[in-house]
Amino acid sequence: MKTQKLPEFIIIGAGKCGTTSLHSYLSQHPQLYLCPKKETYFFINDTSRAQHRRWGAVETLAEYSALFQDAPDDRVIGEISTTYYRYPESAARIHQLLPEVKIIAILRDPAERAFSSYQMFVQHGHETADFATLITPDNHYVKAGFYYAELLPFFELFPRQHIKILLYDDLCRDPQGFLQELWHFLGVEAFVPEMGERKREGGLPKNKALYQLLTQPNGLRATAATLLKLILPVEQRQQLRSKLVKQTTQKVKLSPEVRRRLIELYRPDILQLQDLLERDLSAWLQP
Repeated sequence: MKTQKLPEFIIIGAGKCGTTSLHSYLSQHPQLYLCPKKETYFFINDTSRAQHRRWGAVETLAEYSALFQDAPDDRVIGEISTTYYRYPESAARIHQLLPEVKIIAILRDPAERAFSSYQMFVQHGHETADFATLITPDNHYVKAGFYYAELLPFFELFPRQHIKILLYDDLCRDPQGFLQELWHFLGVEAFVPEMGERKREGGLPKNKALYQLLTQPNGLRATAATLLKLILPVEQRQQLRSKLVKQTTQKVKLSPEVRRRLIELYRPDILQLQDLLERDLSAWLQP
């Protein structure tokens, strides 16, 4: 009978804070084994988990543990699910099953994180409103940036030495130093992964109509795709589409006025968070 294998560390979030890049770097480490499913939704409440079935939510312990059964015995096993920190009950659920697990979170300036999330939804065709009109504490772009409130349940249940909070700014400024700190926390050897180019660059469409024509299902796009299939292999078609989408996208900075509004919403949470982490986060309060 196989021994049940479960994670020894879980990266709980946050989304739009570099977890895609982090997943790539961790996957390359020879002493680590990452869950092959990036989002399992296993430790969120039953109602929300049921709503995520179409995204492949894992609902039973047997199904969850099966994800890790191929891990070699000498590997440190981990999972990345950016949904966990947004569900208050996740901390208790994780602690009940895995009281000794290591908890990791990577955080980004919450105003920038909110704007980045908004841009992703625009790029995918799920958002058309102007960002400035959406800034309320309950808006889903904004709400995910109240880190103190989201992380406190984990600090209340897990020993502080089992929790590692990393900053996105450090990943951007000194990725090697960032990773060496992470390797030390996980108890594995120093390792330099292949980093390549960063993925998922933000941006907003230069021309909404043209962008939607390239990215959303429509007759013209379907016809063009059919014709291109006759003359180009799939890899070249994907490269062409990516190039066209990139050309119709422009990098946009968060306006000073909108940033000030976001900072005022986040200020109490940021001040509580820096006390909790014992780390200076004053840069997040700069207009």
